[in-house]
Amino acid sequence: MKKQITTALVQQYAAASKDRAAIHLNEEAAARAGYKRPIVHGMYIMGIAQSLYLAEHPAQWIKTCNMKFINPLLTDAVASFHFEDCVDQIDITVTAETGEVIAKGTFSVEERF
Repeated sequence: MKKQITTALVQQYAAASKDRAAIHLNEEAAARAGYKRPIVHGMYIMGIAQSLYLAEHPAQWIKTCNMKFINPLLTDAVASFHFEDCVDQIDITVTAETGEVIAKGTFSVEERF
């Protein structure tokens, strides 16, 4: 599954989460940190992964979530979310449109109803 993560969405997340760190919102701060554009909040990426998974699996409930962030995702980018159903968990891989791995993690799930 793919998701376009725009600057506007990152700004909305920053307002809702109260995480207004400049590296997520300001071009100059991102450039000082070595990035071409501001970077997406890791917790926003994890929330998108949960939302996409549950939209496709409405009878499931996520009990736990674990995600390791490997590389930053720049704003105004498309992220791909890949879910693999394993025996007792769902493995997640998030990649940028360049193919670079952004994050890897797992969900433990159970039937909701």
